Amino acid sequence: MSRIIVLGIDGLEYNLVEEWNLKYLKQKAYSKTNLSEFEVVVTPPIWASMLTGQIIPEIEEPFIKRHRFIAHKGKSSKVKPPWYVKLGSKILPLKIRRKIGEMVIKRVTEDPFLITYDFLLRTKKYKTIFDYFENPWTNGIPSYGRNVSTPEVKEVMTAAVSGNLKPLLEYAFGTYERDRKALFEALDNDYDLIFWYTPFLDEISHFLIRKKLKLMNVYIDLNKLARQVSQKLGDGDILYIISDHGMEPIPGDPRGGDHSDHGFFSSNTGETIEKPQELFKLIVSKAPTSDFTHP
Repeated sequence: MSRIIVLGIDGLEYNLVEEWNLKYLKQKAYSKTNLSEFEVVVTPPIWASMLTGQIIPEIEEPFIKRHRFIAHKGKSSKVKPPWYVKLGSKILPLKIRRKIGEMVIKRVTEDPFLITYDFLLRTKKYKTIFDYFENPWTNGIPSYGRNVSTPEVKEVMTAAVSGNLKPLLEYAFGTYERDRKALFEALDNDYDLIFWYTPFLDEISHFLIRKKLKLMNVYIDLNKLARQVSQKLGDGDILYIISDHGMEPIPGDPRGGDHSDHGFFSSNTGETIEKPQELFKLIVSKAPTSDFTHP
């Protein structure tokens, strides 16, 4: 029985894979995915689009509301904040801005990560990739049971913004090791669809994007992971590697960088996609209980 394996690597930057010529991540064919249809380039709505083939308004809207109170300097949002948010970003110290922002966001909307992390599982309103397979597996994906903004994540991120990277790096690499172990255990079973996800690269890239030598070592390790997975493939097995977005340096961002306006995709079949939501049809067209076809 042939399998489909998806390696979902949050924050994997297309330009760095290209620059460092990481052939196992690039596979037979690779592409830069276009995120222009998203109002906000943020993790949960993009992964949800991969799982369903469409942008889910109930998942994107809470992040749009939140971003109205964030003065962004990069390409991660089309949402225009009101004038007083822009003014505050220029005249108030970062710590005061963060406290005010947290208070305002709590009044206007709930934590968008918390209310969307399991939306697809909880509501079952939208059909997902997993509904088309007999024995699928995932270790959790944002919108499908994985919360990437827990209190612990927020705590280590806050420490990193203040200059203490150690807790963040320990947390992120610990997450990666657990995710990696789960992946290889899944590969040794007879699942027909494996959709693996890890958020660790996004977490550290916000702070290491300007420290390319350190980040390069992480990418080299991910390239090694892709090689190890490819060596476990059987005849007919399909391997897709995808990210929701990449990462780019942002002048003035206290972390160092923020999400780029594109993602990454590669395949061992020669197939490519232009938008993350196209992954749904690409995979479902190969499912045993599907009428979909992919060009």
